[in-house]
Amino acid sequence: MLTDRHGSPRDGATPEGGRGRRELRRAGAVPGRDETPAARARAGAAGVAAPPWSRQRQPAPPPPSIGDVAVACIDDDTLIREGVTRLLPGVRVVAAFERVEDFLAARPRVDVVLLDLWLRAPDGESSLRQGAAAVAAVHRAGYRVLIYTNERRRQVLAGCLAAGAQGVIHKSESLETVVESAREVASGRVVITTALAGLAELVERRGGMPHLSPRQVDVLRGRARGETYKSIAARLDIAPKTAEEYMGEVNRRFSDYMRSHSAADLERHLGIGFGDLLGDTR
Repeated sequence: MLTDRHGSPRDGATPEGGRGRRELRRAGAVPGRDETPAARARAGAAGVAAPPWSRQRQPAPPPPSIGDVAVACIDDDTLIREGVTRLLPGVRVVAAFERVEDFLAARPRVDVVLLDLWLRAPDGESSLRQGAAAVAAVHRAGYRVLIYTNERRRQVLAGCLAAGAQGVIHKSESLETVVESAREVASGRVVITTALAGLAELVERRGGMPHLSPRQVDVLRGRARGETYKSIAARLDIAPKTAEEYMGEVNRRFSDYMRSHSAADLERHLGIGFGDLLGDTR
């Protein structure tokens, strides 16, 4: 048995100590001769993975702190624009705009854009961009979009998310939820609040939803306003029979819905009417 200069057994020199250390080494808890830093370096150079005990897990970067998130608001409601600049606890609301066009002209440096979907110009006319068109324009400009809306039609909200938004939150939510959602979107995560029950599932299967071609939409819009197939055909420069076939395909794709609803109901359900949120996707 090996002893130190005081006559005590050296660490691990007893049979029990040696056996215990060998068992730990086999389990990977204690480095052996082949697991020294130099050996690990040689193994790494040779393309051999380091033993599990030597690997260190890198912590995930934390989300930005509340005060680090810069937000811009686009909303035609004066109360909302002035309220978010004063009442959102902690985030820096650096600017608020009435129209998307004003925001794009200013191009503020922000992490998140809090965007309402229904936007009206001061003269009462529809904004040049609202709904999915507004989302797409802000997204193309390089901003992360968090939709902040009273809209509840799930098909419409799914379409606006598909236009480039990273989240949607309802205006009935608390201010704390708005702040937390802004932080999540600033971190690159997708946010859909629980106030919009079922929207997340709809977004996940949106690729399997019925899709209408531009011509089918044109015919549906005409029928929603009571226009005859002959009138629709003349306007679109197609045969009346072709217009009927387009509408027949719309009825087939939404057969369950159309059993108890009209063409006008379907147009509103999908949000594709003139002036509606998916009616213009420029």
